[in-house]
Amino acid sequence: MRRILLGTLLASALVVPAIPAGAAKPQITGGEPFEVVIPFPDVCGEFELVATVRGRTRTITFVDREGDVIRGFSGGQLFVTWTRVDTGFSRTFTISGPGFYDAEGNAVRGAGRWTTPLQDTGWALVIGNLTLDGLQDGFSLVVDYNGRATSICELMAGS
Repeated sequence: MRRILLGTLLASALVVPAIPAGAAKPQITGGEPFEVVIPFPDVCGEFELVATVRGRTRTITFVDREGDVIRGFSGGQLFVTWTRVDTGFSRTFTISGPGFYDAEGNAVRGAGRWTTPLQDTGWALVIGNLTLDGLQDGFSLVVDYNGRATSICELMAGS
Protein backbone atom coordinates (compact mmCIF):
# COMPACT_ATOMS: atom_id res chain seq x y z
CA MET A 1 0.00 0.00 0.00
CA ARG A 2 2.83 2.39 0.86
CA ARG A 3 4.40 1.72 -2.56
CA ILE A 4 1.15 2.59 -4.33
CA LEU A 5 0.82 5.83 -2.30
CA LEU A 6 4.46 6.76 -2.91
CA GLY A 7 4.13 5.98 -6.64
CA THR A 8 0.98 8.10 -6.89
CA LEU A 9 2.63 11.05 -5.14
CA LEU A 10 5.71 10.77 -7.37
CA ALA A 11 3.58 10.60 -10.53
CA SER A 12 1.55 13.63 -9.37
CA ALA A 13 4.72 15.60 -8.75
CA LEU A 14 5.96 14.85 -12.27
CA VAL A 15 2.67 15.93 -13.86
CA VAL A 16 2.53 19.34 -12.12
CA PRO A 17 4.06 21.87 -14.53
CA ALA A 18 7.36 23.29 -13.43
CA ILE A 19 7.46 27.07 -12.98
CA PRO A 20 10.94 28.56 -13.16
CA ALA A 21 12.00 30.20 -9.93
CA GLY A 22 11.76 33.96 -10.14
CA ALA A 23 9.81 34.04 -13.40
CA ALA A 24 6.57 35.90 -14.07
CA LYS A 25 3.89 35.01 -16.59
CA PRO A 26 5.10 35.57 -20.21
CA GLN A 27 3.69 38.53 -22.13
CA ILE A 28 1.98 37.43 -25.36
CA THR A 29 1.19 39.95 -28.11
CA GLY A 30 0.13 39.90 -31.72
CA GLY A 31 -1.81 37.42 -33.74
CA GLU A 32 -3.67 40.04 -35.77
CA PRO A 33 -3.40 39.85 -39.57
CA PHE A 34 -1.36 42.56 -41.28
CA GLU A 35 0.07 43.54 -44.65
CA VAL A 36 2.94 45.91 -45.37
CA VAL A 37 4.49 46.94 -48.69
CA ILE A 38 8.23 47.75 -48.65
CA PRO A 39 10.06 49.23 -51.67
CA PHE A 40 13.58 47.93 -52.34
CA PRO A 41 14.94 50.17 -55.12
CA ASP A 42 18.63 49.39 -54.51
CA VAL A 43 18.77 45.66 -53.65
CA CYS A 44 19.38 44.40 -57.20
CA GLY A 45 21.40 46.72 -59.41
CA GLU A 46 19.58 45.89 -62.66
CA PHE A 47 15.99 46.15 -61.40
CA GLU A 48 13.88 47.46 -58.52
CA LEU A 49 11.89 45.22 -56.18
CA VAL A 50 8.88 45.65 -53.93
CA ALA A 51 8.20 43.23 -51.09
CA THR A 52 4.69 42.69 -49.77
CA VAL A 53 4.73 40.99 -46.38
CA ARG A 54 1.47 39.61 -45.03
CA GLY A 55 0.33 37.25 -42.33
CA ARG A 56 0.18 37.23 -38.58
CA THR A 57 2.82 36.81 -35.91
CA ARG A 58 2.74 36.21 -32.21
CA THR A 59 5.45 37.44 -29.87
CA ILE A 60 6.13 35.90 -26.48
CA THR A 61 8.28 37.92 -24.09
CA PHE A 62 9.65 36.14 -21.03
CA VAL A 63 10.16 38.30 -17.95
CA ASP A 64 11.53 37.78 -14.46
CA ARG A 65 9.58 38.46 -11.27
CA GLU A 66 10.45 42.19 -11.43
CA GLY A 67 9.07 42.43 -14.97
CA ASP A 68 12.49 42.75 -16.64
CA VAL A 69 12.73 41.08 -20.02
CA ILE A 70 14.81 37.88 -20.09
CA ARG A 71 14.33 36.79 -23.72
CA GLY A 72 11.68 36.55 -26.43
CA PHE A 73 10.26 34.52 -29.27
CA SER A 74 8.35 35.47 -32.40
CA GLY A 75 6.72 33.25 -34.97
CA GLY A 76 3.59 32.84 -37.01
CA GLN A 77 2.22 32.59 -40.50
CA LEU A 78 4.16 34.97 -42.74
CA PHE A 79 4.46 35.27 -46.50
CA VAL A 80 6.49 37.65 -48.64
CA THR A 81 5.77 38.38 -52.29
CA TRP A 82 8.75 39.89 -54.12
CA THR A 83 7.75 41.78 -57.27
CA ARG A 84 9.95 43.24 -60.00
CA VAL A 85 8.83 46.80 -60.69
CA ASP A 86 9.92 46.70 -64.37
CA THR A 87 8.22 43.44 -65.43
CA GLY A 88 5.66 42.70 -62.72
CA PHE A 89 7.18 39.22 -62.25
CA SER A 90 6.57 38.03 -58.69
CA ARG A 91 7.37 35.11 -56.40
CA THR A 92 5.86 34.34 -53.02
CA PHE A 93 7.72 32.60 -50.18
CA THR A 94 6.70 31.50 -46.72
CA ILE A 95 8.96 33.18 -44.15
CA SER A 96 7.46 32.07 -40.86
CA GLY A 97 10.72 31.87 -38.93
CA PRO A 98 10.65 31.64 -35.89
CA GLY A 99 13.01 34.15 -34.32
CA PHE A 100 14.56 34.22 -30.86
CA TYR A 101 15.47 37.46 -29.08
CA ASP A 102 17.78 38.45 -26.24
CA ALA A 103 16.83 40.59 -23.23
CA GLU A 104 17.40 43.81 -25.24
CA GLY A 105 15.01 42.68 -28.00
CA ASN A 106 17.75 41.91 -30.53
CA ALA A 107 17.18 38.93 -32.81
CA VAL A 108 19.98 36.45 -32.08
CA ARG A 109 18.78 33.20 -33.63
CA GLY A 110 16.35 32.13 -36.28
CA ALA A 111 15.08 28.92 -37.78
CA GLY A 112 13.05 27.95 -40.80
CA ARG A 113 12.71 30.25 -43.83
CA TRP A 114 13.67 33.94 -43.80
CA THR A 115 14.19 36.63 -46.46
CA THR A 116 16.61 39.07 -44.91
CA PRO A 117 20.12 40.41 -45.50
CA LEU A 118 22.90 37.81 -45.45
CA GLN A 119 26.28 39.16 -44.45
CA ASP A 120 28.57 39.77 -47.47
CA THR A 121 25.83 38.53 -49.85
CA GLY A 122 22.87 40.92 -49.77
CA TRP A 123 19.23 39.95 -49.56
CA ALA A 124 18.65 36.20 -49.61
CA LEU A 125 16.13 33.47 -48.98
CA VAL A 126 17.84 31.63 -46.10
CA ILE A 127 16.56 28.28 -44.88
CA GLY A 128 17.91 26.49 -41.81
CA ASN A 129 19.33 27.46 -38.44
CA LEU A 130 20.48 31.08 -38.48
CA THR A 131 22.74 33.19 -36.32
CA LEU A 132 21.66 36.83 -36.36
CA ASP A 133 23.75 39.77 -35.23
CA GLY A 134 22.59 43.34 -35.56
CA LEU A 135 20.66 45.01 -38.32
CA GLN A 136 21.21 46.00 -41.92
CA ASP A 137 18.86 48.70 -43.20
CA GLY A 138 16.53 47.91 -40.28
CA PHE A 139 16.34 44.16 -40.92
CA SER A 140 17.93 41.28 -38.98
CA LEU A 141 21.35 40.43 -40.43
CA VAL A 142 22.25 36.75 -40.88
CA VAL A 143 25.94 36.32 -40.03
CA ASP A 144 26.03 32.51 -40.13
CA TYR A 145 23.69 29.68 -41.03
CA ASN A 146 23.46 25.92 -41.25
CA GLY A 147 21.26 25.25 -44.25
CA ARG A 148 20.77 26.86 -47.64
CA ALA A 149 20.78 30.43 -48.96
CA THR A 150 19.83 31.83 -52.38
CA SER A 151 20.17 35.45 -53.46
CA ILE A 152 16.84 37.26 -53.91
CA CYS A 153 18.31 38.93 -57.02
CA GLU A 154 19.08 35.51 -58.54
CA LEU A 155 15.57 34.26 -57.71
CA MET A 156 14.01 37.34 -59.33
CA ALA A 157 16.34 37.65 -62.36
CA GLY A 158 14.43 35.04 -64.40
CA SER A 159 11.72 37.34 -65.78
